[in-house]
Amino acid sequence: MLLLLVAAALWAWLVYLLAVPYSVDGAHECAALLFRDMIPSVQCLQPRPWWEMLGLLGAALPMSVVGAGLYVAGSVSQSLWYHLQQVQYFETRDARMDSN
Repeated sequence: MLLLLVAAALWAWLVYLLAVPYSVDGAHECAALLFRDMIPSVQCLQPRPWWEMLGLLGAALPMSVVGAGLYVAGSVSQSLWYHLQQVQYFETRDARMDSN
C-alpha cells in the first residue's frame, strides 16, 4: 500500500505540473502545458523543464506497477489462505463425523 501511496503522490505532482498555469520569469503568466494553444506566445516559449516531468513519470510508473502487483499478490495469497483454512475445517469435521 505504501508503494501505491507514493506512486499516487508522484502522479498527482505530474498532473499538477501539466495542468496548472506557470510563470516564466515571475511576470508573464503562461497557460498550463495541457491546455495551451499549439503555438505559445513569445514569453511562454520556454516550457517547464521536461526532465523533471519525465523523471516523475519514470519514478511513478514502476512504483505503480510494482505496488499493484504486490497488492494483487497479497490479496490472492490471503484469499487462498482463507480457502485452505475452510477446506481443512470441513475435512476435519467430515473425518470426525465418519468416525462416529
